[in-house]
Amino acid sequence: MREYAKYIWRYYRQHLSVFAILVVLTPVQAAIWVTFPLMIGFMIDYVSTQTVPNNAFAQWIATTGAGFGWTPVASFAIGFVVISFVAMLVYAYFQCWRAWMNQKLEWLFRQGAFAKIIEKGPDFFNKFRTGDIVTRLTDDVAEKLSWFACSGIFRFYEALIKVVFTIVVMTTIDPWLTLLAAGPLPLLIIIFFKSSTVLDKRYDLLQKKISHQSDVMESCFSGIRVVKAYAQELRQSAKYGDAAHERREAEISSVKATTVIESMYGYIWQFGMVLVILIGGMMVIDKTLTFGSMMSFVYYVTTLVFPMFDVGQFLVKARQSAVSIDRLRELEDYPVAVSEKASPESNGDLHGRIRFENVSFKFPENERAILDEISLAVNPGETVAVVGKVGSGKSWLINMIPRLVDPVSGAVSIDDKDLRHLSFADLRPRIGYVPQEPVLFSDSIRSNITMGRLEVNEETIQWATEIAQLKDDIARFPKGLETEIGTRGMSISGGQKQRLSLARALVGKPRILVLDDCTSALDSRTEAALWERLHEVMPEMTAIIVTHRPDTLERADRIFVLENGRIVETGRHSELLAQEGHYASIYKRFQLEQAVGTPF
Repeated sequence: MREYAKYIWRYYRQHLSVFAILVVLTPVQAAIWVTFPLMIGFMIDYVSTQTVPNNAFAQWIATTGAGFGWTPVASFAIGFVVISFVAMLVYAYFQCWRAWMNQKLEWLFRQGAFAKIIEKGPDFFNKFRTGDIVTRLTDDVAEKLSWFACSGIFRFYEALIKVVFTIVVMTTIDPWLTLLAAGPLPLLIIIFFKSSTVLDKRYDLLQKKISHQSDVMESCFSGIRVVKAYAQELRQSAKYGDAAHERREAEISSVKATTVIESMYGYIWQFGMVLVILIGGMMVIDKTLTFGSMMSFVYYVTTLVFPMFDVGQFLVKARQSAVSIDRLRELEDYPVAVSEKASPESNGDLHGRIRFENVSFKFPENERAILDEISLAVNPGETVAVVGKVGSGKSWLINMIPRLVDPVSGAVSIDDKDLRHLSFADLRPRIGYVPQEPVLFSDSIRSNITMGRLEVNEETIQWATEIAQLKDDIARFPKGLETEIGTRGMSISGGQKQRLSLARALVGKPRILVLDDCTSALDSRTEAALWERLHEVMPEMTAIIVTHRPDTLERADRIFVLENGRIVETGRHSELLAQEGHYASIYKRFQLEQAVGTPF
């Protein structure tokens, strides 16, 4: 429980003034609340006996009212109205802050988790599915955690204070009757401990089923073209229906458990009220208890039902929220692939000399090394190509240049500075990176190119789109740069996606350009024009390219051939062909693919 409290407290610390208001005003409102039944009892006893009850509070009200010329009945009535008005103001004030804090905590929980998630590496997104992550950031936060973290906790706090204050006042009326009213408390405590395990299991299962349903939905929408191409709409509908059915069953199971346990907390407490009415009624008949005191006591016991419901609801929701906190912490605590040093070095002027020294890489859960003892150097202004069969480690090699992953041994350096000693803000803006699969966002072409970089002006955008061979395409779009491209760029072609991604990389005028097989959808003529313009406007740029395109390979200053995570050949295109080794085999294969138009 302590670890859950620490998780919530780290967000409350950002709004200590609101926390103080809720902590202070809740007992004030509860103290005012417990006076209402006393006032009712005072009035009943005075009307019955024409004598002010022998109670310090009643005597003070009657005396104060007499100073204004009021009768005791008028004093009690006016006091009741004044106390009610003050209670309403106090309650409304701190209720507004409670509602505000509910919304604020929801925002903070989601933003905090999101900020942690985007720091993770590729292995994180291999483990956690998109639908599961979305569910944790939406349903777990909004439906399960944010209400509990403020209203749930402070309603429980309010309920406890009301119970304590009420029992204290009830004890002043009659201690033995109070003991009878509090009799069900031990039974409620036993129910709580017995029900905790059941609730945990059911809530955990429910959240997993919600995540599964979201994942089925997300994967279907993302792959809708493939679904339609293979006429799998009915199968996908059935799959989604099965997921929805499993979620419904889990929802029903959790609601049943919640309803039973919450009802126990409320109705078992009412058993004490039955005893109070029976025993208290006999005491009134025997005249050992006044009728007004009895009415106050019954009122207290009756109204205590609602605080006890809040206590029961808190105990149930606490288990539910604990499951959601565990799910969020599972995301947040997953280790990051790369991290900055506390005091990173400045990179200064970047020349673009890249060096890999005995670099090896693998994922912790895998024994096989993806890269094994890689050593290579790229000089400033060079264009080098990396080729190899599928799974040879090409993408992971170039992913180390912008530090998307770090080597498990060895070092990668730029201008003789280890990348792990440089800040992300200093390193990454100087590198233009285009991944193998073009990543586009549901936004305008302009926004996809600038990616929030406010320093990019219109002239630079036009320059980048012209080099990327995208300018003529943009001119044909209905709204030019402001054209919305839809989810993941579904409204534009594969070649346009690749060129847009390239324009995004170029618009920052990088010193190093890293391209991961990102021209595969371009025709030979467009690709040739692209490279002609690149070398014309950026002659000093260092380029590292993963490609199998013959035209590109022939232009490269050097070629590195990877096989099973090792460099097996290095040289220029003509030199490697003459060796008739791995490179010659790969090159001839792709030449044949181009000739027949079908990959082997």
